[in-house]
This record gives sequence, C-alpha cells and structure tokens, in this order.
Amino acid sequence: MTNLPLHRILTVAIVAAATIAMATRASTCFADEAPAASFNSIIAEQTRATFDRVTKYVDENGDAADAERAWQWLFVTSMQHGFEAETVELAQTYIKSPNASAATRGVAQQTLAIGLAKGGKSEEAVELFTGQLRFARFQSGGALIEFGRRLAIELQLARDFGAARHVYEEIASKFFLNADVRSLCENRIKKMDMVDQPAPEVEGSDINGGTVSLASLEGKVVLIDFWATNCPPCLEEMPNLKQIYADYHDDGFEILGISLDGDPSIVEQFTARAEIAWPMIVERGTVDTLRASYFVPTIPSLFVVDQSGKLHQFDVRGSNLRKVIEGLLNQ
Repeated sequence: MTNLPLHRILTVAIVAAATIAMATRASTCFADEAPAASFNSIIAEQTRATFDRVTKYVDENGDAADAERAWQWLFVTSMQHGFEAETVELAQTYIKSPNASAATRGVAQQTLAIGLAKGGKSEEAVELFTGQLRFARFQSGGALIEFGRRLAIELQLARDFGAARHVYEEIASKFFLNADVRSLCENRIKKMDMVDQPAPEVEGSDINGGTVSLASLEGKVVLIDFWATNCPPCLEEMPNLKQIYADYHDDGFEILGISLDGDPSIVEQFTARAEIAWPMIVERGTVDTLRASYFVPTIPSLFVVDQSGKLHQFDVRGSNLRKVIEGLLNQ
C-alpha cells in the first residue's frame, strides 16, 4: 500500500475533528435542552469500540497486508479523540518496529509525546517534539507547528508552564522567518507570565447598563471570555460555556463576556436569542484597554481566574475548560 505523508495524515485529522465539533456544537447553540444521547456521544462510543477492535487486530495480525493502514488509523484517531495517554505503549511498540514507515512513525511519535505529557512526563514529551523539529524546514512548519501548539496546551493543562514555554521558544526559534508564528509564540509566553499573578482588573458597564467588576467577584471562579459574533470558533464554544455556566454558577462560577463587536445592538440581539445570562462588556474604549491588559490580539481568548483573584489558566476550551473549572471549585 502507499503510505500517506505525515502532513496529509494530520491535516485530514484536524479538519475532520474541527468539522465534527463545529457541526455538533453549532447545532445545539440555541437548543433548550440536549438529548440524552447526543451525536457526539454516539460517535465517541462507536469510535472507542472500533479503536479497541483495531488495537486487537494489529496485535494479532502484525504481518497483515493492511496492518500499516490500521496503525495509521490508530494514531490519527488517538490524537483526534484524546486517546493519547492510553496509546503510549502502542506508539512505543510501533516506533521500535523495523518495518515502521517514516510517515506513520512520525504520527506515532506525536501521539506518544502528547500521551507522555498527559501522564506528567513533560521532559520526555518535549524531547520527542524537539527531535522532530530538528528535521523541519525553517521556512514553514504546517502540521509540526500545530503539533507543538497541542503539546504546549497539554503541558499548560498539567501546569508545567516552564515546559510549555520551552516548546513555544523552540517553535519561534525554528520558524523565525514566519512572523505570524513568532507572534503567536511570543503572545503565549506573555500570557504564561501572567499565570499565578493577580489578574488585571476588569471594570466597566455591561450591555444592560449594569456595573461589571472582577474585584467584586473575589471568592468565585471567573472565566473572562473575549469573543465576537463574527468569530466561528467563539460561537462553536458558546454551547459549552452555557452548559458549564448552568452546571456551576450556583457553586461559585461566573463568566464575564468581553465582545469585540463594533455594534452593541448585534451583541444585544445575539445574547437575547442565545439566552446568555452572564454580563457582557461592549464599550469600545473599555474593550480596547482590556485587550491590551490581557494580551489579546486575536479571538477567541479565554482566561480563568481563581478564587483569590489570580490568573490560573488561559485559552483552554471544550472538555479541558470544564476540567479546569471543576478542579478549582473542588479545591
């Protein structure tokens, strides 16, 4: 069989994951209540079952004509569905195989690195990443940059900000000719410098004329959400924010929305239709000041502030955001 190049394997995985996520989340943005068995849960259940069957297949049929294709599917699916931590041994087995193809070995190494990071083995994970980075062309990067970004996020979630910083520094150094990549890495490092420091004050009037103040929410876990109605990733995340808010608001969780929309009336219409209950800052001068204070050149950008008023995490979304909120509330 013909083995797909590494960049094509990862591109297909990333596009597929984004398409499924946007379709399923956007469709529930204005739903009154979610069904007991959602599309996501059905897909997750079937994918898990298939993953287990394919794992058994490659274990028992390593010499089969389609074994290489099965290995490729396992590693791509693992990264797409968050199975990396439990795929560590599989990846190690494949990487050691003398018959491993270069493309699939690359995906296996990336799966292994993410799995190690999730398991608290930051140093080994970063070493795998820098090993792949050595052979990258300095003019571009593509899927390798995306891999580095994902690895840094996992390290960040493990609160190993030193390792995450190292990943971003390595990316910026390798792809120094790419101004956009350098800017992204520098921005993430600036945000990391804010962690465990008092969060910059958020103060102003909300869209309904009320007063918004981060200082007044001390003792609660607060999510600061920079977003806009014309930002697809922001809208994709909105159902998740609504559900987390509904689940934990009574336990001491608050959200402060900061809209980058130029027209407040659009935000007012959107929040009313989407039944968004948290306060929303839209005044242009206040928004611009907050963007500078929180280093927000682009959106979506989210910040989690702990009960003491210190910045705890940033730019985490989906199930990772829920875990961060739950962890703080359960302390």
